Amino acid sequence: MGRKERKHGEPFRFILNRSRAVVPNVYLMLYPKPILAHALQDSPSLHADLLRVLNSITPESLIAGGRVYGGGLHKLEPNELAGVRLTGLILHREEGRVEVAR
Repeated sequence: MGRKERKHGEPFRFILNRSRAVVPNVYLMLYPKPILAHALQDSPSLHADLLRVLNSITPESLIAGGRVYGGGLHKLEPNELAGVRLTGLILHREEGRVEVAR
């Protein structure tokens, strides 16, 4: 959730939870599918690349994918986020191993 008038104008941002802290329900948590989980385990530096790609999604794309409540509060549900186009990181499985193209 966020408001477009935030300090830098981004209504949403992605944060890597390295602490594994329990997150209040005002945040949308993302958990990797198995192919991405394996790639992250094999290449820990991929975390930074993934965070960069997620934060490069334009605010307009995220806003268009979600909804706006009274007072300008933007909200994005998991199924709405699934419809937002993500570019800049490609994962594919080939002969039992995961390849990452950045």
